[in-house]
Amino acid sequence: MSRASDLVDLTSDTQELPIWELPSYSQDWERERISQHLSGQYQIVREIGRGGMGVVFLARDVALHRLVAIKVLRHEFASSEEHRERFRREARLTARLSHPNIVPVHTFGEQDDLVFIVMKYVHGESLAERMRRDGAIDSDEARRILVELALALDSAHRAGVVHRDLKPENILIEHETARPMLTDFGVALLRSLDPVRSDVARAFGTPHYMSPEQAAGELDIDGRSDLYSLGVLGYQMLSGSLPFDGATFETLAAKHIAEDHMPLGELVPDASASLVVAIERCLQKERKDRWRHAHDLAESLAKRARPRWLSASTSLQTGVMRSRVLAGLAMAAAAARAVLIRWTSI
Repeated sequence: MSRASDLVDLTSDTQELPIWELPSYSQDWERERISQHLSGQYQIVREIGRGGMGVVFLARDVALHRLVAIKVLRHEFASSEEHRERFRREARLTARLSHPNIVPVHTFGEQDDLVFIVMKYVHGESLAERMRRDGAIDSDEARRILVELALALDSAHRAGVVHRDLKPENILIEHETARPMLTDFGVALLRSLDPVRSDVARAFGTPHYMSPEQAAGELDIDGRSDLYSLGVLGYQMLSGSLPFDGATFETLAAKHIAEDHMPLGELVPDASASLVVAIERCLQKERKDRWRHAHDLAESLAKRARPRWLSASTSLQTGVMRSRVLAGLAMAAAAARAVLIRWTSI
């Protein structure tokens, strides 16, 4: 029987192991390791997610009295140096980034067979969960989400980081603010440091959201690949369906590379024309025909949208400023009255 670490593509956090090939580990292995090594720092509340490489737990930070999310390398891969290195890379790349729409990393650690990343806990749900529950998203809300994600990607791209796995499961919607937050940089590329060699020409990402150049295994991937994936996401949010579907990676790759998708305007005729045009530009086969930078897309869309959390903050600041101005005017008026009374009485 093959080793478990040989059964999963090292570049994909979305490919599950066949259940008949799984080693005979307890499903509570990761929880037990956290309790064994980190019980003095964190108290596990519950498991909140399980993917191809990691298990995510909600936990309490004992010292700081806050909730955190702890992502643990799954037991199948704890002895694999390649998988451990990928976890290190995810932590390091995410730690480089600072943006309101990117989930921040608090710390990373390795203790014996436990490899973990501690992140901000986002109280909410994934975009995937929301779309499974509610279906398509209305134009204004989709526009707002796309603007904020484009700004997050622009921040990452300026830092030299290409996400390469943008999909609804990797976008968390904060409950209180409705802010979309990008997470899971497990297959991200740091363009300034990563080698470009023919022996690493592999397809990264999730097939349904993969850019044509990713699907073709091209070596030179840049931020415009993320913009294609963002276009697929926008297409799905508006229409409730994906531009391409298929049963195998090869089928999907061929469609992304060579086939035309059904025009979004035909699927959603009532959608904003400017929003449809912006998304269609993201979905161009040739990257030179897409938006050049993520902030160009954000600026185009932002003319009709404003982040809800930013709007609330701006409204609060405006209210405070208005109150200060009114208070100042009242004080000035009172002083003027006092002066007038004094001179009148002389």
